[in-house]
Amino acid sequence: MALKGIKVLELVGLAPVPFCGQILRDFGAKVLRLDNVRNPIGPNLQMFSAGKDTIKLNLKSSSGVKIVHQLIAEQKTDVFLDPFRPGVLEKLDLGPEKLTSLNPELVYARISSYGQTGPMANFAGHDINFVALSGVLSRLGPKNGPPIAPINLLGDFASGSALCALGIVMALLERTNSGRGQVIDHSMTEGISYLSTFLWETMKQQELMWPNYPSRASNMLDSGAPWYRCYETSDGKYLAVGALETKFYNAFIKTIGFDDTDFPQYGVETWPECAKKIESIIASKTLNEWVQLFSKVDACVTPVLELEEASKSDIHKSRNSFCSKTGLPNPAPKLSRTPGQRGEPNSGGTITQVILSQLGYSNDQILKLIDDGVIDDPESDDDI
Repeated sequence: MALKGIKVLELVGLAPVPFCGQILRDFGAKVLRLDNVRNPIGPNLQMFSAGKDTIKLNLKSSSGVKIVHQLIAEQKTDVFLDPFRPGVLEKLDLGPEKLTSLNPELVYARISSYGQTGPMANFAGHDINFVALSGVLSRLGPKNGPPIAPINLLGDFASGSALCALGIVMALLERTNSGRGQVIDHSMTEGISYLSTFLWETMKQQELMWPNYPSRASNMLDSGAPWYRCYETSDGKYLAVGALETKFYNAFIKTIGFDDTDFPQYGVETWPECAKKIESIIASKTLNEWVQLFSKVDACVTPVLELEEASKSDIHKSRNSFCSKTGLPNPAPKLSRTPGQRGEPNSGGTITQVILSQLGYSNDQILKLIDDGVIDDPESDDDI
């Protein structure tokens, strides 16, 4: 796989870092997750653990910190994933200055809410906060209601996990030329802003793209245009219409039998009335009836599938987009020679003692670490 041979040390944390680690693992990296022996993690933090091995340490102890130093220096860890607020790991002697001094080739990746510097660096936050401060949340939601958060895909995963994984791969690529690692300071808020570059660019074309700005749900791509929105069908399901270009728009209105003589496609002032008429037409048939009608029409019209329907749909089955064993999405994008591969459920395990043996610890030294509370007693660990 593409990242075969890359060794990652991932400190256990909330969604962005574990999924970033999963992306790297799915494409071949060997990921070792570092759990806190004093705070067993719950199922929410286990969801991105497939294929990862685990080491459990007490990082409040000097012996636990020493083991991390050894992993970085002696096992030549390539990537270190930091999920904490700025300054937390520095207090433990695990900050980037220390770890890169032990291994100058280390890529030290820090995913945080607002970055390592700035007035909000030490504040907590969640996806909705990052999207809000990027300006993007102001564009999402109904016209006459509050903004609506896009679940937690945009901040935690698109910005947090995926962009940071890209940054890591870029740093690893640059390392092949310089022989040196570097520190990645990734603010999820900044990442959302970067992903929203299109919005900033289209503000220059406000008359076309945002004719009713700052109103929501009344512009071209926010469900304001009658040819770019969802419509309810007679059986309470939804049809997604993205007939943006004129040729697709013409195919759409022809298929549904709509006369647009009085409703030019870009006649913004007639959009609300046009949408009502199309609503009435779409509501006259079931979703399946519309799907059948559009099955041979290239008009950018698709059903809105529920999650459980998506994994069973022909488009995903034909491309093996979901794992047959777990029902979870398979890694994307598909690389022709070195495709990614999802980890098997429960394929990882706690290998604390294996790691310590590799670092040269004797059985007596390991027993002392257990007695001192630095590592777990394997007999009490369900993973061993």
